[in-house]
Amino acid sequence: MYHIIAIVFALNVLLLGLRYLIEGRLDATFLAWEAVWLPVILLLLPQRWRPWLIRLIVSGLALLLLLASVDALTQLAFGRRFNPWLDFGLADSAFHQLTQNLGVFATLIIVASIVVILFLSIWIVARCLVGLRLPGITRNRRLVLGLLLGISMAINLSSPKLAPYFSTPAVDLITTHWQQMQDTHRAYADFKRSVADERLLEARSLPALADRDVILGFIESYGVTALFDPRYAPTIMPRLADFEQRLKRSGIHMASAKLTSPVQGGQSWLAHATLLSGLSITTQRHYELMLSQRQSTLIDDFRKTGHRNLAIMPALTQPWPQGQRLGYDRVLTARNIPYKGPSLNWVTMPDQYTWRFFETQRQAYEPPLFAELALISSHAPWTPILPIADWESLEQDSLFEQWAGLKARAQTPEELWKDLDKVREHYARAIDYALAAAFGYAERYLHDDALIVLLGDHQPAPLITGDNAGRDVPLHVLSRNKDVITPFIEAGFTSGLVPQEQSPERSMADFRPLLHRMFGQ
Repeated sequence: MYHIIAIVFALNVLLLGLRYLIEGRLDATFLAWEAVWLPVILLLLPQRWRPWLIRLIVSGLALLLLLASVDALTQLAFGRRFNPWLDFGLADSAFHQLTQNLGVFATLIIVASIVVILFLSIWIVARCLVGLRLPGITRNRRLVLGLLLGISMAINLSSPKLAPYFSTPAVDLITTHWQQMQDTHRAYADFKRSVADERLLEARSLPALADRDVILGFIESYGVTALFDPRYAPTIMPRLADFEQRLKRSGIHMASAKLTSPVQGGQSWLAHATLLSGLSITTQRHYELMLSQRQSTLIDDFRKTGHRNLAIMPALTQPWPQGQRLGYDRVLTARNIPYKGPSLNWVTMPDQYTWRFFETQRQAYEPPLFAELALISSHAPWTPILPIADWESLEQDSLFEQWAGLKARAQTPEELWKDLDKVREHYARAIDYALAAAFGYAERYLHDDALIVLLGDHQPAPLITGDNAGRDVPLHVLSRNKDVITPFIEAGFTSGLVPQEQSPERSMADFRPLLHRMFGQ
């Protein structure tokens, strides 16, 4: 009897661990029903069936524990559950990001620890189940056990709220991912139909923006948390207030709003594609389908308006054929941007240099130009953080040497990420730098008819935002021509650089249709 109690206890710890991994809490739950059901099922079945059933149970528990672990890591990084049908392609990039933030050694230790814990847990359960015995169990007792098992399963699977102190973590995990699979298939089918809609595929010109440069800058991990969370607002709000006054004195008009990004914590390219296409690109499959169908985007709209198209992607160190499939006339990556300074951990070059390099390109193009910039200084691991330099000194080797010295003196990612409070402090400082570089460019280089659109690509990971922060990002539009900004204010944007915290929700996919309503035919 004591052996059975030990088995139930071991299974209960393991199964409640599934729930804790995913939800981070257990509330008042103290018993997982499967910890009782599985031993009872083994006792009711003939002895000759038990070895096969034990193998099946152990294998199933191992897979569920692995799935729950990956769920927890995905929730931590991207604020959502792991989707087995969509996310396997992200394994390489996830491992790369972990090594960049935590270092190779720490990442290997984490992965090895997860593997060891999984193995030990399953081994202990397997050893317990193999030794399961209940001497003297008669036919009548088997019938009673079977009846109680059936009643318990029927009640808890049909009306789980009748027993609030009990749960079914394994069943819940399987049910959740089964439902996720069905939802994914439906969403993919809906998206496929929307891409096939000829009205969405049609590129349309924006005549009210003809002959104007339009500059689209995505600021990495710039979410509304940076503005309204009391941990970050004391750093970011003064920066916005200062530049709002400086830009006004410089003759620049501004308006701001919020957009809801399709992602959180990573996969920035899905946010870029969503804003450009006007479709909600929430998964890699959606992205690939959009490219394969050659869905029209703002790039095509501006080409039809008479613009040349340029993309500056300093984070890319490998060829990017998607840029050609999107329709850019020219794509500049880290390989062909002449930056001579040090890489800053994950960040290949600082935003201020990227802005200055873009200005040299803009001057070389005959207007009008539509340009997309991916600004990456506020990408994790948020160390080191550079000061804003004199704009004219950005190509001098002496400045690069100073940056190399600053990198050498700064905390390494491994050192920084041992203290989460320090990580959050560095996040705020990184966003502050990214905003100073972007608005500093506008103050210095924005010419009369141009329009700058600055926005975050997504919120940072829940580690920074908390669990219920949402996916909204700030959006700022700037121009020296008041007539260009007025339509945004009439559409509900707030004048200045601070959007209203309770402003109406607007998806990132709505931005392209909004431009067409304001500046289209």
